[in-house]
Amino acid sequence: MEAGWKTYQWRGGKMERRGEILKGEIFECAFCRGSGFLAGAKGIKCPVCKGGGTVSIKAPAVLCVFCNGSGKAYARTNITCIACLGKGVVSVESEDIETCPACKGRGREKGSNLPCLRCRGKGVVTTGR
Repeated sequence: MEAGWKTYQWRGGKMERRGEILKGEIFECAFCRGSGFLAGAKGIKCPVCKGGGTVSIKAPAVLCVFCNGSGKAYARTNITCIACLGKGVVSVESEDIETCPACKGRGREKGSNLPCLRCRGKGVVTTGR
């Protein structure tokens, strides 16, 4: 990791807020919670961070609402989230965002377990200002 970069951690106050802009580019890997290894699988490196414990995302970013920042498609599984690819955060085009009107910020299609087509599981869309 380069000097001067701040690593955002999941247990901190800022990482728990949905729709909040995160300006960092280096984040603790949500899939392995920064350990670099899969939980319950001895010695197997995390497929998301490749064992490094951190992931890079182009700033600005927001917490992935599809998996609620866990990086996992389903609780207690080792299947990566299809919206954030296991990172727990997703990049947005600009800081001018609003809650997705199609899914109302849930990141999922109504009556389905698929990502919202409008926001692609992010829960937010660019306002275009």
